[in-house]
Amino acid sequence: MTSHARAIEIELLVLNAQAGDPVALTHLAQRYNDTLRRKAIALTNNPDAASDITQETWVAIARNIRSLRSPSGFHAWASSILANKSRDWIKQQIKQRQRAPHAASTPNETHSSPDDTNSLRHAILALDPKLRDIIILVHMDRCTIEQAADALAIPIGTAKSRLRKAKSILRQQLDPERT
Repeated sequence: MTSHARAIEIELLVLNAQAGDPVALTHLAQRYNDTLRRKAIALTNNPDAASDITQETWVAIARNIRSLRSPSGFHAWASSILANKSRDWIKQQIKQRQRAPHAASTPNETHSSPDDTNSLRHAILALDPKLRDIIILVHMDRCTIEQAADALAIPIGTAKSRLRKAKSILRQQLDPERT
């Protein structure tokens, strides 16, 4: 199946799910679940949490799919929901660690990635949600700036401006000597 045909099929499934067809939503989940779970693992560095976050994302998608304005933006929209759920999970982990700073290592720590990756992950998730969403859509989900703007329901110029600002903030946070 060509990518164009796949995109049309996804849009049709979204339209049917928006009309209340539970089978269409099931087919969307079958096609996107693994992709969303991989993204959750990349964001949290915790496979168990990623499974829970992915499930929570699907619940949110099912509840809110009718609010999606453009069926072609489903991928970006779903990824944005997942990023928000992942951010919430990371915030919860930070709060738990602050309450018990000398506790034994958590599962997240046993699967830690290099410091640079963790620093980047935390810096992205600490961004203002408007800036974080555009970074995730463009650089992690490989959406075009036009697709990201459509998914976020903002003008292309605003999307470009947010992307520049987000990159600038990340550069400052990750390499303050260069700025």
